[in-house]
Amino acid sequence: MDTLIEFLLDNYIWFLVISLILIFALIGYLVDASTNHDKDKKKVTPVMPIEEEKRVEIHPSVAVYTNDEFDDPLIKDKNA
Repeated sequence: MDTLIEFLLDNYIWFLVISLILIFALIGYLVDASTNHDKDKKKVTPVMPIEEEKRVEIHPSVAVYTNDEFDDPLIKDKNA
């Protein structure tokens, strides 16, 4: 028993340093655990809101010329 007490008296500085580090770590853990973590769980909002695809009304006279059959002869001429 005397050797244990003598060992503690010779190395009390190391025990103080280690115990202070453990106490500060425990305090930091308790403070971190008690804070509200709702900030981390916030929903991410985009910078610009995503708009739905807008449907554009085309005049009937233009709609006749906006199909694949109209563009097809031009493509065939380039490939020939």
